[in-house]
Amino acid sequence: MKALVFNYGASNLYSVASSLERAGFEVEISSEISNEIDADLLVLPGVGNFAQASSAVEQYKLPILESALRGMAVLGICLGLHLMFEESEEGKGKGLGIIKGKVKRLSRGKVPHMGWSLTKRVKDSELLEPLGDSAWLYYAHSYAVPYVEDITYAISDNNYEKVPSLIIKDQFIGVQFHPEKSGKVGLEFLKKLREVLRR
Repeated sequence: MKALVFNYGASNLYSVASSLERAGFEVEISSEISNEIDADLLVLPGVGNFAQASSAVEQYKLPILESALRGMAVLGICLGLHLMFEESEEGKGKGLGIIKGKVKRLSRGKVPHMGWSLTKRVKDSELLEPLGDSAWLYYAHSYAVPYVEDITYAISDNNYEKVPSLIIKDQFIGVQFHPEKSGKVGLEFLKKLREVLRR
């Protein structure tokens, strides 16, 4: 089971790769994407700037979409989730446009939202089995995606805004939390993802 981690300048690149390896994936890191992606999972990692990341992703939009249509899964972590939407208040550039809507800056509480927050299931998904009905997961973000009822499976529940934490649309899976920083539960989430993709 191979995971390709796309290097578009995210600062948590190697911790993401290490967590994927511990979850049982064979991991490759690359700053380029071929027309036919040779991977079961493409990972868009999550600490960086939207404008910079969207510029890097833009030229690879077509192969990403075509590979997803052929069955490859795409996991977006934090900023990677934001890239699945059309645009962001964080900066110029266009996302992949998989999901309609604009990523917006958090408007309540301390920004950035850093640390552990209770994450609650709002819709059933096998990927959420490691979390149960709720779990404490690690977050580090100033921007959040809009709530889209049909595709939102979990939200963070804290003194900030209730923001989507897990979004699933077809082959695209986006998480606002950082599984690579979320201890045992985060690792179990990645293991469950690998288990689901193997079928």
